[in-house]
Amino acid sequence: MRYQRTIRHILAGTLICLALVGLSATYWALAGQDSLLLREDNPRIIEAQRDVRRGGIFDKAGRPLAQTVQGDTGLERRYPKASAYSIVGYYSLRFGVGGAESAYDALLSGARPIESLADYFKRKILNRPQIGADIMLTLDVALQESVVSALADAAGTAIVLDARNDTVLALVSQPSFNPNTLDADWSRLVEAEGKPFFNRALQGNYQIGANVYLIWLAQALESGFDLSWRFTDAADPVDLGDGMTAACLVNQAEAELTLGESLAFGCPAAFASYRQIESALAYHDLLLPYAFHDPLTLAGFPQREAIDLAANVDGLSPADLELRNALGQGNLTTTPLHLATIIAAIANDGLAAEPALLSGLRQPASDPRRPRSHASASRRMMRAETAQGLQLVLRDAWSELWAPPQDSPLIGAYIARSYSGDETQLWLNGYVKTDDDDALAFVVLLEDTDDISQILSIGRELIDIFTGEQ
Repeated sequence: MRYQRTIRHILAGTLICLALVGLSATYWALAGQDSLLLREDNPRIIEAQRDVRRGGIFDKAGRPLAQTVQGDTGLERRYPKASAYSIVGYYSLRFGVGGAESAYDALLSGARPIESLADYFKRKILNRPQIGADIMLTLDVALQESVVSALADAAGTAIVLDARNDTVLALVSQPSFNPNTLDADWSRLVEAEGKPFFNRALQGNYQIGANVYLIWLAQALESGFDLSWRFTDAADPVDLGDGMTAACLVNQAEAELTLGESLAFGCPAAFASYRQIESALAYHDLLLPYAFHDPLTLAGFPQREAIDLAANVDGLSPADLELRNALGQGNLTTTPLHLATIIAAIANDGLAAEPALLSGLRQPASDPRRPRSHASASRRMMRAETAQGLQLVLRDAWSELWAPPQDSPLIGAYIARSYSGDETQLWLNGYVKTDDDDALAFVVLLEDTDDISQILSIGRELIDIFTGEQ
């Protein structure tokens, strides 16, 4: 009898244990599997990612920029266009995703909500591998390659926008990296002085410098100022206090210059004088329409980095501080992309839109790529009359620097200089319009250089490319 009771106890205990094991297995198989999958030490995460057939990335003409192919050891990600590395980014099982691979990761990886019981059974019970969507970007890889060729080995960035809708046609950041050899190169890349993973077009936050002269010119047009007025001593340097001066970017023997000529040659004195005419205008109000405090960005991509432009201003008078700010030598910063949207607004008669890069997608087992609307809420950055006046000013400015052929499309551009710490940056910003009223806006930034001939040479080559592309 005693043995029978013991056997019953053992049997009951065994059944309870089996029930607990069954309940536990059921829980982890159904309700708790997501928490297991999210554990960093779960090897199934890597296995699941390895089995994902990631969608391809294509340019506007359908040329491949990134594809998943079958390799000797499984699926591999290949990047055939070196010119697009800096914007397409990378995908790595070890190091994650960057660039467009990160911004559109949910589409490319096929991550989507469960849509039905059958879908749940296939994905959660049978663990069928995910298949991602192909995406098409607004990039023109032929234009992208030409921009990379023009920049050569220069450190910096170049952006080309369709001025009518602010879609990105080309975006280059240098130095860059090769995503095809990312795993082998990672340690070297993260320590590289040139910061190849840092996208200068999107994350670079540079002092506005002489680009602020363009904003003063817009104000002059808004207020009805006579742009033919010639300012005396306009080629002289401006004393900013504490030994700092602002001087012409292009040396000028002419003592009298208009505001437009001062923009062309990067001379600050005329703008310092014009500021006195607009003495009732607060600097904050001057900048407000251009949204430097809330810059336009590419959704899903890294945002601008914080930058410390603090200078030793002890002992400076309020007047000197105000003058530094007014001439772009204060703490006002901009990203190259945001400045490109301002140039695009000028070319588009004052209207700016949110920049866009994604133009279409194709889900697995579907036919043509479904286009995505580029329509985004346009905002008026300036009156159409002001924008058209700036177009004329920029055309005259470019003619001062380089006389274009008589039969060339409408071209307007200017050069500017800014500073970040001990480094000097040079900018070339402008637009190209054709007879059918298409327009490109572009911004080029070169880091750590004061060589005007270099950026002008790049500018001439790029404009030849743009007019040829048109």
